[in-house]
Order: sequence, then C-alpha cells, then structure tokens
Amino acid sequence: MNKLVVWLFRTYAIGVCLLLSACVLIHSSAISGSSGSGSAVNVEYSDYGILHLTAPSGLTSDANAALAKQCQSGVLSNVLTELSMRDWFLIVQYYTVTAAAVCK
Repeated sequence: MNKLVVWLFRTYAIGVCLLLSACVLIHSSAISGSSGSGSAVNVEYSDYGILHLTAPSGLTSDANAALAKQCQSGVLSNVLTELSMRDWFLIVQYYTVTAAAVCK
C-alpha cells in the first residue's frame, strides 16, 4: 500500500511538472533600429483570442490611431510595429501590438 501511494504521488508530481513546463508559448517578431529627428511616441494594445479560432481585430489600427493622437502635427515617420502572441494551454491566446514612431 505504501509503495502504491509513493508511486501515485510521483506520477502526479511528474504530470504536474510536465503540464506546467509547456503552458506558455510566445510567438513574436520585431524590427528595430529606427532613427530620426523628432520626438518618440510609443503605444501598446492587447486583447485575447480563443482556440486559435478567434483573433482580435483592430489592434494595429487602434495602435496607429493612438500614435497619431500623441503627435500634434499628425506627421509620423519610422513607424515600427511588433505583434506578439502568448499561448496558454493552447486554449487562450493573448495578442499584444506594440507600436513606436517618430513625431515630426
């Protein structure tokens, strides 16, 4: 009986470790190294998706609109965007768009 309890505990512990070790995947890409005269503006927008079937719409357009609001002249250059996605248990995805630009 004691060996069975120890075996069940070990099996449970190994299962939990394996489950938690692979619970988050991060997909990301970026372009960097912008330069230019003017002031830098940055924004970040996030939203959730489910089962890779639904993805948030409008993240990039919302980020672009927020960049334009931060720039009084409305003239932006060297606009860089980064989309990253975190995947939790292959069920919920967390999308983040980060945008940076130079306001002239």
